[in-house]
Amino acid sequence: MVRTAITLLLFATLSNSFAQRVGLVLSGGGATGMAHIGVMKALEEHDIPIDYITGSSMGALIGALYASGWSPAEIDSLFSTEQFRIMADGGIEPQYQYYFKQDPPDGSLISLKLDLDTTLQYSLPTNLRRPALIDYEQMRSYGPVSALAGYDMDSLFVPYRCVASDITDQHSVVFSEGDLAQAVRASMSYPFYFKPIRVNGHLMMDGGLYNNFPSDVMYDDFLPDLIVGSNVANNSPPPSEDDLVSQLRAMMQERSNYSIECANGVIIEPQTTTSLFDFSDPSVAIADGYAAAMAHMPEIQAQLQRRSPKAELEAKRRAFRARLPKMVFGELRIHGLTRSQTRFVEQSLDRRGKELNATNLKPKYFRLVADRNIAMLYPKTVYAPERKQFDLDLYVKTEKDLEVRFGGMFSSRPINTGMVGLRYNLFGRSSAHLEGISYFGKFYAGGQLKLRAYTSTKAPIYFEPLFTLHRWDHFRSFSTFFDEVKPSYVVIREAWAGMNMGMGMGNKGLLRLDAKYGETLDRYYQSAEFTGQDTADATTFKQFTSGVLVERNSLNRKQHPNAGESLMASLRYVQGEEITDPGSTGQSVDQNYTADHDWLMAKVTLDQYFLPRGIFKFGFLAEGMFSSMPAFQNYTATIIRSPAFQPTPESRTYFMEQFRAPKYLAGGVRTIIAVARNKFDLRLEAHVFQPYEPFVRGNDGTAQRAAAFSERYFLGSGSMIYQSPIGPVWFNLSYFDGVKEPWAWSLNFGYILFNQKIHE
Repeated sequence: MVRTAITLLLFATLSNSFAQRVGLVLSGGGATGMAHIGVMKALEEHDIPIDYITGSSMGALIGALYASGWSPAEIDSLFSTEQFRIMADGGIEPQYQYYFKQDPPDGSLISLKLDLDTTLQYSLPTNLRRPALIDYEQMRSYGPVSALAGYDMDSLFVPYRCVASDITDQHSVVFSEGDLAQAVRASMSYPFYFKPIRVNGHLMMDGGLYNNFPSDVMYDDFLPDLIVGSNVANNSPPPSEDDLVSQLRAMMQERSNYSIECANGVIIEPQTTTSLFDFSDPSVAIADGYAAAMAHMPEIQAQLQRRSPKAELEAKRRAFRARLPKMVFGELRIHGLTRSQTRFVEQSLDRRGKELNATNLKPKYFRLVADRNIAMLYPKTVYAPERKQFDLDLYVKTEKDLEVRFGGMFSSRPINTGMVGLRYNLFGRSSAHLEGISYFGKFYAGGQLKLRAYTSTKAPIYFEPLFTLHRWDHFRSFSTFFDEVKPSYVVIREAWAGMNMGMGMGNKGLLRLDAKYGETLDRYYQSAEFTGQDTADATTFKQFTSGVLVERNSLNRKQHPNAGESLMASLRYVQGEEITDPGSTGQSVDQNYTADHDWLMAKVTLDQYFLPRGIFKFGFLAEGMFSSMPAFQNYTATIIRSPAFQPTPESRTYFMEQFRAPKYLAGGVRTIIAVARNKFDLRLEAHVFQPYEPFVRGNDGTAQRAAAFSERYFLGSGSMIYQSPIGPVWFNLSYFDGVKEPWAWSLNFGYILFNQKIHE
């Protein structure tokens, strides 16, 4: 009996010595935390087992992937995908960006959002990046893993813990159970980068605020024989009286302990050139992590006798992942909305018909994300094993009632324009908003009032009644916003009311029908040689117009894009009455002239860019216009109403007769050198304008048809552009063919954009 007991004791002792358990601790550190992947690669290559994982922030994300049955090589591949780069930048995959839901571009540079029910309370935005894509993909990836583990993190492929910061009660929180996606999201909600989330009523932020290296959690919860730590972080230096950021960091962040309590511990500290938010090239940080781990490998191997053969580990991974339940959605629960708003969301998700799973839900989900009345959408799943379905909880936060936008154009040329926009959100059985936009300046002034309402039908539709008035003042010169030195050469005014109706066509397409009634009033001199004593001609055109537009747009910017494409085709009918009151510079008549006109217009424009991911980018523009527009009473009135080719922002600020004609073919090429993560562009453009039978000035001042293809004009542009966080700053040098002074330069900040015109 004694011999048997001694034998069993020896066997147990030997078994324990060869069953050493290893815990891996992963620190936070933003993009530098990608070095953890290299550390895990090195450990697995040398058959070092990883039995437990704890992590904070980026370490929590990478650790959760490993604990879900992902190999280091698979995690490396994930971080190298375009999808991950988009997630890290807070974007949405192009196929799920809905152009139909985007507002028409305007000149806004900054915006403020306010709540009316809290006495116009204004709050600063809490995030620079939208977490919509990463929230959805984590729900899809971690939901089945949490279900298989019974929402017990000890039952994952590797037992796991992550920490987050409860800023409601101001202490660190350790997640050992519950939804894995929610725990990871809470741990990685870096202040001002990703919006924090609520867990059980408490607001959670980045785990690194209170515990950025959870080695204590590893020791307390798992008590492994050996702890390997991968640390890419350190405590911030003391705050400075002149540095507000350092003061805020000191108030928010507690000092972390970057040591290991366990007697057997190895800390790996990768040194990488990757910066905190630079996810553009994961291979650099991963290679640095691998090299740092290899430098410590003899030390780790010396303390560990147990090995985990890679073949056995891969077999266990395959067996674990083979048992993951299929993500099929059962019950849908909406939180945070009124009854009518909930109905809108449910109808938008359109659950009728086929089975709803994570793949076919995604386009409907991101159509909701694109809605301007929804500020945040967070998905959470709960598995119902008896039905083999996941119940989906959607936590929705509505946008603030009121948005105020400011912007415009500020230039060394006399085209300065201010812009103010006011938007009031209306969210119920439909998603709608009432909006007013005003521009003010000597060159351009305008106002627009509109109501746009989106339906929740399967085919997305909006209705938009609107009223617009604006004025372009093509003057000779002035020194300030309103100080006029010489009389205006051409003043164009429009006032119209109408209805737009749009329908989404895929994620990037739009079909729009419109009907408008309005009046244009053009005041002009028929000779460039005029004085303040001359009186201007005035042409009024009262008109009805209706048109159809088909558009596909994936351009990445509303001005100076360098990626994506825009394809537009439109057909328009115009019918109205011209009334011309002659001035002192005309030659043809000395009394009022009236005439009825009607015509058709057809236009096609293709603007496309290539090589979106490289430094060198190329693009081309092709545009064709056919119009049966007749001549008006005189040449100037006719040319003002003629369609214009305006391929650059600067060209939209000039009244150039040579680039206007009822029928033309035009196009050009663009070469762009983009550096500093696409923030600086050197942009070179060359365009040609080929009119067909253009209008020319007759001897009597009337508009005459020139011979086909008898004239041709060129336009060139070179710009250095900085895309600042607020808006573009650029220097431009332009060449306009056919004028006495063809070269023009300008230094600009803002956007050259106008309210919708009556023929647009």
